[in-house]
Amino acid sequence: MTEEQYNAITTWQKNTFKQATPLSKIAHLRQEIEELAVDIKNNNPNQNLEFADCFILLFGAANSAGMSYQNIIDAINQKMEINYQRKWGKPNEDGVVNHLRK
Repeated sequence: MTEEQYNAITTWQKNTFKQATPLSKIAHLRQEIEELAVDIKNNNPNQNLEFADCFILLFGAANSAGMSYQNIIDAINQKMEINYQRKWGKPNEDGVVNHLRK
């Protein structure tokens, strides 16, 4: 995503959903994640659009919480540096792999 796309999406959200808060966007994101999970399980060829819904809502929530495009890029880079240094466990019954706590 470019900064222009981020700004266009978040501006549209602010203008369209004036009452939305970061938490209301996260609540909506939970719904979209469930829809995405169903689409993945059913091998729905339109699952890409559900991924897009999730990204749009997540970026909107971040923006509503005060994060700029550059803040997000910086946070991702900072978090990945942490992740590169971590040791990772084995998948659980759902296939989730968490980092090992020291």
